[in-house]
Amino acid sequence: MNKFKKVLAAISAAAMMFTMSGCSDTRYVMTYNGGEKVNAGVYIYNLYSEMSYELTMSYYSTGQAIIDLDSDRDGKKLRDYLVEQARKDTKECVAITHKFNELGLELTDEELQSINDNIKSIWDASGDLMEEEGISKESVRTVLKAQTMRTRLFDYYYAADGKEAVTDDDLKKYVEDNYVRYKAIRISKSYAEDAEEAEKENKENEATRDEFLAKAEGLSYDEFDALIKEYNEYAQAKLDAETSAEEDSAAEEDNIVGPMPSDDTAAAVDAPEDESTAEDAGLEETEASDESAETVEADDLATDSEDDAENSNDTMYDLGQEDAKESDTGKLAAFINGLEIGKAAAYDDDGFYYIVIKGDVTENSAKYATDNRETLVNNMKGDEFQGKIDSWVEEIDIKENADAIKKYTAQVVYDKQNDFYNK
Repeated sequence: MNKFKKVLAAISAAAMMFTMSGCSDTRYVMTYNGGEKVNAGVYIYNLYSEMSYELTMSYYSTGQAIIDLDSDRDGKKLRDYLVEQARKDTKECVAITHKFNELGLELTDEELQSINDNIKSIWDASGDLMEEEGISKESVRTVLKAQTMRTRLFDYYYAADGKEAVTDDDLKKYVEDNYVRYKAIRISKSYAEDAEEAEKENKENEATRDEFLAKAEGLSYDEFDALIKEYNEYAQAKLDAETSAEEDSAAEEDNIVGPMPSDDTAAAVDAPEDESTAEDAGLEETEASDESAETVEADDLATDSEDDAENSNDTMYDLGQEDAKESDTGKLAAFINGLEIGKAAAYDDDGFYYIVIKGDVTENSAKYATDNRETLVNNMKGDEFQGKIDSWVEEIDIKENADAIKKYTAQVVYDKQNDFYNK
């Protein structure tokens, strides 16, 4: 066999090995419907987005955008959790796009323009990093289009004119079955570091709570607004008095008496030496007058805010929120849910003393359902819609490219970000 034939045979053998292995090409991360490929950049961008969220949360909680990929997240290492979420996001992206096209739906010109604008913003801010990570504009476009398609598909099924529309009666019943309605007076517990001082202040706070609880006895739900206003005025007057006392105390400390001026120096103190000093003195007087005017305007705004607050005392809380059940507000709402309608009661947690009164949800359910339709429909149908997406994923027979998943790890994405910003 001559040299050319040997080379040709070697190339053919390599090509055959590549074809037989199937997964050695890491430019794609998944296939579906028997051979349609998903660019690896789509998966990398989803992994990058999940990681960016974690970094942002770390910055808000610690002041540093640093994460430990070996830390625990839902019973697994964060690095494995991020990969799992990126795999899920990518499969859903593919399934949603396929279903959207299958139904013959199209994105509007406005939606496409918004997507293009978002891509431009991403590239203006982080284009070099995207390319360093192996993410193209088309991969980002695929993800952003799928996000818009997801919203459109949700409306396709559940909007007022959708295939499985949620009616006004459905929404009203959902509110009445899942929400608690209440009004509350909230009295802050002491922030004093000294234990004795904190105990003293909290005894005063408890006495205030008991005083207003007694006033709440026999009040209707609507009448409770007047008590809220009375407490707010009491709390503001108390705060003003404390602030004034602190200012008086500070003024006394600053009022240090020095030596009396002589006749010679008295003239210099009584009158400015030149015109510029006099002008400065006049300017200070004008500024003081302007400040007083601004204070009056601020007081007017405060009054308006109080009026607005009085009209927004009514609180509606969804008891079905899984992520809020263990929160302080969730626990408060659960307590109120067990109360008799129209009867005030006391409650406290680590931060506050409360006086609460439970309202009749049915009196407000229709209006609340109308005013909050979009949120309510999402709450009602979110799990059901996710079930549809899961079924679409199964229908298109997605297969992962194990070599690509193994190559584009959370550590790789994280290290590339660090290397980029440390250049």
